[in-house]
Amino acid sequence: MISSRKENSKRNVISGLVNRLVMILMPFINRTVILHIMSTDYLGLTSLFSSILEVLNLAELGFNTAVVYCMYKPMAKGDENKLIFYISLFKKIYFYVGMIIFFSGLSILPFINFFIKGNYPTDINIYLLFFMYLVNTSISYVLFAYKEVLLLADQRQNVINNLRTTINIVRYIVQFFVLLILKNFYIYVSIQIVSTIISNILLNKITERIYPNIIPIRIRKLRLPTDLLHQSSALLINRICDTFRNSLDNIIISSMYGLLLTTIYSNYYFIYSSLYMVMLVIANGLGASIGNSLATESSNKNFSDLRKIQFIYSFLCIMATTCLLVLYQPFMLIWAGDKLMLDQFNMILFCVYFYLINLCNIRNQYINGIGMWWKLKFSYILEALANLLLNLILGKIFGISGVLFATIFTIFTFNYLYRTHMLFTTYFNRQEEIKYTLDQISYAVVCVLSCVITWMLCSYINLDGIFALIIYGCFAVLISASIFYLFYCWTDLFKQSKKLLL
Repeated sequence: MISSRKENSKRNVISGLVNRLVMILMPFINRTVILHIMSTDYLGLTSLFSSILEVLNLAELGFNTAVVYCMYKPMAKGDENKLIFYISLFKKIYFYVGMIIFFSGLSILPFINFFIKGNYPTDINIYLLFFMYLVNTSISYVLFAYKEVLLLADQRQNVINNLRTTINIVRYIVQFFVLLILKNFYIYVSIQIVSTIISNILLNKITERIYPNIIPIRIRKLRLPTDLLHQSSALLINRICDTFRNSLDNIIISSMYGLLLTTIYSNYYFIYSSLYMVMLVIANGLGASIGNSLATESSNKNFSDLRKIQFIYSFLCIMATTCLLVLYQPFMLIWAGDKLMLDQFNMILFCVYFYLINLCNIRNQYINGIGMWWKLKFSYILEALANLLLNLILGKIFGISGVLFATIFTIFTFNYLYRTHMLFTTYFNRQEEIKYTLDQISYAVVCVLSCVITWMLCSYINLDGIFALIIYGCFAVLISASIFYLFYCWTDLFKQSKKLLL
């Protein structure tokens, strides 16, 4: 069983990383074409519409995660009747979700111009463009998207990743030539809609082949089991919190400062989120195996695994943060130009944001595996409200710096501190929490040392262009790896974690 979990994790992580690499490289190329051939305002509109639709996606209520959690045991036991019940229930839920999103989007369509301060491209009908984005989002729910929970519960996320990797490669290549040759943004978005439809149809065909006996039945009345309703309600609150943190930033900046500053912020956020998603793929690839371990192993064994997994993940996080710090500005200078750059202070805030949010990723897999969402509902509410309030106040006063600081403060206070404490109170114990916290403090110290030393060395050399990216990147990897090794090579945790990887 342990070997099986390890193999599933490796397969999911590798396929997820390949998929994420495609989802970083291909959109980056197309974003560059839009930036230099068309207009920065197009990127601003794309970021704004995506953020608005992310808010509407709250209608999903977190059912996906809750249903997967409920399906772990019946999938492991081969209980086809329960699996048919959950997949039938989820099919009906997703149909309603798609309809709610579509009609909610239609209701705000006449007022879409109020979210934009200043001018927008004159050759674009913003109402038609938003409608196209809305159709793409809605149809993804209505058309077979519910089938993916079978693969997720069965630790076969790699199947989903491989399908989406293939579809997205074709999609972005076609979109690239549309931008380059036709320069037509309507066709560009239409290709996205077509790829969503094809992806969902193929997902349905694959799941029918793998699970031929699990066929959804018609449910006349939508009656949710109590545990699923509770967990979904808590996950909805969590989704609201994540939306306030990730999506309202662009909406607030656009409404207060216009599309140009939204584009600048979204460019930096694109780089941050691309690297963050790579880290998240690694963490999420372990999710199903961690959930299986929590259901079958002792808490002592799981805490030992948590420390080892967190140790390995923290090494990757320290290296990634160091690279981000020294490569951010040189890369943005090459890519976007000096007129579309933030100052050093805001760039450093993005790096702090990156490190803090990654502190939570491995811990979140244990929260998900235990199903603690209902117990954490108040932390979700507090984080969402605090982030919204601080975004409005500090964003108005300090601009992008205020928005970033609001996010950093709420992540550290309500997300990391409170939810970590609740995990150890619920499943582990106080002594283990102290040990875990001391681990995190030591990782933070190593990260600061790595960043400061690498920053000073790169500032002393002071290179430009592609050569700077290569040299600075090499310094960041070598220095962060060396400092981490010197700090921990003598510890038992280092030796145990090394065995886990092999």
